[in-house]
Amino acid sequence: MDLRPCDGCDACGLRCAAGVPLSHQEYQTVRHYLQEPGRLREVRAVEEQDKQIHLGEGVVVRACRFRDRKRGRCAIYPVRPLVCRLLGHVEWMPCPIGRIRRTASTADALEMMRAYAQQPRRTYEEWLAEDPAPHPGAREQAA
Repeated sequence: MDLRPCDGCDACGLRCAAGVPLSHQEYQTVRHYLQEPGRLREVRAVEEQDKQIHLGEGVVVRACRFRDRKRGRCAIYPVRPLVCRLLGHVEWMPCPIGRIRRTASTADALEMMRAYAQQPRRTYEEWLAEDPAPHPGAREQAA
């Protein structure tokens, strides 16, 4: 198995599906990230992209609202939720091309996930609907 770092192939991008749960702290981090100058305009353009991914034989999945399908990347990559950060770093969420970049032992990752599982998690859209003061220009997007 090749353990060298990611080469940016974006094979994992198909796993960036809509409805990823995140904690309230992660939601707040994303919200603050979107307030950086120029960031909201970029993310709005990404949100406007077609998020339907046709896999064949009538199977269609919806990409995450932050998945930039044109550039093959995440629009909130530096502040993406834990579940997204674990992809390719733990055995149970391997890199789709076989490059597992382990930065934490499986035991460490399991402990992180146990602690994380104790926190309430909702989708970004659900947190946004509950937020009394969403970030400027925020809009809900159907899941």
